[in-house]
Amino acid sequence: MKSKRTNKVIPAVFLIIGGVLAVLFVVRVVYWSEQRSVPRAKVVIPTSGTEKEEKETADAQTQDNASMTTFVPLLPTETLISTLSIDLNGDNLDDQVVAVRKESVPYLVLLVGMYDAESNSYVRAAEITTNISRVRTFSYTGIDMTGDHKTELVYQGVRDNGDSIMCIYMSRRKLNRFELVQIGDFESDGTIFIQQDDRSESYELSQSKGESFPVWVYSSAKDESGSDNANLSQIQTEYQWDEKEQKYMQIKQVRVTGSRIAAKELARIQDGTVETFADFLNGLWYKTSNEDDGIRYLFFDYPDKEIIFLYGDTEEVYSWEDSNLRRSGIYLSTTNESITNMQRRCDISLTGVDEVRVHIIDDVRMIIKENNLWDGGYRKMTTQSTFSTETKATTDADYAGELRKGPSWTTDNGMHITFKDNTYALTGESLKDDGYFVTDTVAGSFVIQFRSASAQQILAESYQMLFDSVTIPATKKRKEEVRVDYNTMRLTPVRLSPDTCFPVEGRTLTLTRDAEHDTPRS
Repeated sequence: MKSKRTNKVIPAVFLIIGGVLAVLFVVRVVYWSEQRSVPRAKVVIPTSGTEKEEKETADAQTQDNASMTTFVPLLPTETLISTLSIDLNGDNLDDQVVAVRKESVPYLVLLVGMYDAESNSYVRAAEITTNISRVRTFSYTGIDMTGDHKTELVYQGVRDNGDSIMCIYMSRRKLNRFELVQIGDFESDGTIFIQQDDRSESYELSQSKGESFPVWVYSSAKDESGSDNANLSQIQTEYQWDEKEQKYMQIKQVRVTGSRIAAKELARIQDGTVETFADFLNGLWYKTSNEDDGIRYLFFDYPDKEIIFLYGDTEEVYSWEDSNLRRSGIYLSTTNESITNMQRRCDISLTGVDEVRVHIIDDVRMIIKENNLWDGGYRKMTTQSTFSTETKATTDADYAGELRKGPSWTTDNGMHITFKDNTYALTGESLKDDGYFVTDTVAGSFVIQFRSASAQQILAESYQMLFDSVTIPATKKRKEEVRVDYNTMRLTPVRLSPDTCFPVEGRTLTLTRDAEHDTPRS
């Protein structure tokens, strides 16, 4: 009896012990899963009810950036947008700048994480709240702005009201503590860019300091003439790094007179809707000044949401992703259709009824130099007339007369040309040419054709001629007046046909009358 009772007790004990162990195992798993369940940052593109296009592409971009990680610890209320690795304190170790969204904060926030070699971790050292809310207009990067071989943090973008913003921050050590100081703060209703000039070879080899990069700010000038026309003049302000003040200071301001547009036409193009301005852009545009050997073209196709960059046999197609209207233009965000992580932002300013000025910002966080080959003025190409016409008071005979009156002209590349009767003579450093010329009018444009008497012609066969213009400021007795500058003429290479002319590859020449023979402007 005792053995039977023992046989029944032993299995029961084992069952009880097994049950207790199972309960402990379940509790342990649940407990540790709660401990290890730390909020992880998600990569998203913030959207709002008015940003339908961004919402449609957010999921795709989230998947593309799913592998993006941050080494800077984030709070549960922070959502990761993007990261940037740069060396801010000059210790040859990469620090990290993280762009995030914070709950209840309408703007993008930058978190600066400094790498701590002792703990092998990143420490949150600074936090910058920007004035930019839309991700598609935002970019940030690291640039040696001051030329002292240290990297400054630069961010730029567009506010909701269309104004451009650029801010520059420098890192410093104060009482063994990291400090991030703002050395540049710029805002304008126009374009802001950094003029990144080439530095010396000794700087590249870290043997000497380099020149600091200036910042140019373009802003609209107020029209105080009271005329019926709208003046698209601009104020160009240059800022330079001041070593003594330890910040960027204004050193020069220039008023640049732009084209004048009838008030009604300006109001039609800029009625406050993207569709109207995009309709104005639709079509083929060509760059009016080309420093290289070819003509650059831009083709805007808003219905298909594409922008095509054309140069020679090269064609780059970008998707028209987002549009932000400005006071005198539009800011476009585009993505390369072949390389989806390659972005290009276009800052377009209206300068005439068929003229715009374009500034390009390439890639996600790269600020392009002023001399970007796509930057410059563009004119719309039409089948009726490729070039804008001169005033009716000017004829091809006037052009020919002014050329002959010279008596000599100097080109922007150092050549000298004289015109006499129907002949011309050109001289320059180690070159010489002469031959015949004739002027004519084709499709409302004034053109000049050259026929060289030598075997190798230096000038192109045909050019469009266009005098520059100058603005006479308004006084109490008269309104502001635009006059023709007969001392400066631009020659743009063209190809002629019986009823029109089109730009071709070649250098645009600017002729300036010798100073001692200036003709009064009238």
